[in-house]
Amino acid sequence: MTTVAIALAISFLSLVIAAVSLGWNIYRDVVLKPKLRVAISVAKVIREPHGTNLDRVFVTVTNFGPGKTRAEMLTLRPQYWRRLLRKPPRYAVVIYDYQDPLSGRLPAALAVGEKVDLTFRFGSDLFLADEKFSQIGVSDAFGRTHWCDRSEYRRAQREYRNLTRGR
Repeated sequence: MTTVAIALAISFLSLVIAAVSLGWNIYRDVVLKPKLRVAISVAKVIREPHGTNLDRVFVTVTNFGPGKTRAEMLTLRPQYWRRLLRKPPRYAVVIYDYQDPLSGRLPAALAVGEKVDLTFRFGSDLFLADEKFSQIGVSDAFGRTHWCDRSEYRRAQREYRNLTRGR
């Protein structure tokens, strides 16, 4: 091989390495953003020493990373068939009781692996009582909304209805 061919091979190899490095930096800084997981459940809170049970709805937001982010606001999504029929989407924002000592607070800064638990008291105006919504989600600092599973939301709605019927 001549020295010109060796110089071209080294230049081509350095070009490939620089392109891969540039691609990784773009992916890391633009595409790879923290992912939040939203879970919803209906559970009892047992108060000691009295032993009284309080029924609550729990919304848990967990940061799966990479990196830190902030959980900003809870949002309700309309049912799927309403969106398919092109009815005007009626998203809703969930405002919770800031005075509740059992509930976390939003906005919440979350490092990787951290979570915030939001609790809601049972009542006729609770969002699970409204049949028009199919999911709950939380918006993050990048403006994206992370939704819970539809099946998880439906299961929580069924449990909520069953517990409120008995009251």
